[in-house]
Amino acid sequence: MTETTTLATQANADLGHADEVIQSIYKQVFGNRHLMELDVNKSLEALFMNGDLTVQGFVTALAQSDTYKRLFLENKSPYQFVELNFKHLLGRPPHDQQELMEHVTRMNTEGYDAEIASYTYSEEYLAAFGIDQVPHNRSSQSISGGRTINYTRGIAVDAGFAGYDAANNRSKLLSSLSTGNAPAIVDRKSVGNANAISIFWTTRRQVSANRRVMQKSVVSQSSMSATLQSIQAQGGRIISISKA
Repeated sequence: MTETTTLATQANADLGHADEVIQSIYKQVFGNRHLMELDVNKSLEALFMNGDLTVQGFVTALAQSDTYKRLFLENKSPYQFVELNFKHLLGRPPHDQQELMEHVTRMNTEGYDAEIASYTYSEEYLAAFGIDQVPHNRSSQSISGGRTINYTRGIAVDAGFAGYDAANNRSKLLSSLSTGNAPAIVDRKSVGNANAISIFWTTRRQVSANRRVMQKSVVSQSSMSATLQSIQAQGGRIISISKA
């Protein structure tokens, strides 16, 4: 599962930290791609180091670049392009087919730059990351009271520690978003328990007037959907889901 990055900086307050932030921005926006010299934008880096560009501005500029367009738009379906935009820029998968189609339509009617800006200058982006925090994978964080299917979708689009988002030319969520069902999860090679998911849940049985028995289930990514369905069929309530 992709490592969550929560670095933040006041642009040029600490040049050593700023360089670390720059590397995190490249990794997030370009989908874990191993960057070659051609993909590095020294002009943007200089603006950021000088304090003339926020993280939000840097992220937007990279996502509107020819490099991003070449990697994630050309030879990709519009559905996969939008799917990856959500992942790279908002740190989550699309909620449903309507949200997916809104962005496909915007791309067709308003153009490429407007589509990118609709993520990075949205209220959701500012609430989640502000102007100086690197976007990160929010779907892999613990979920409390949310839609568990979004967690499963986040796993489905996660390329893994050594994976790269543009390596696949097919949307991983289109069927799930169209039907409302959980996407298929394919286990990836992992080290130790990196592939394990912890599910905390309460049973139907109460131990007092206001308390239920708390349970913890540790499962693989591929069996998570079946486990959640089983818990809910028993009358259980999901409390949180997180990496084991």
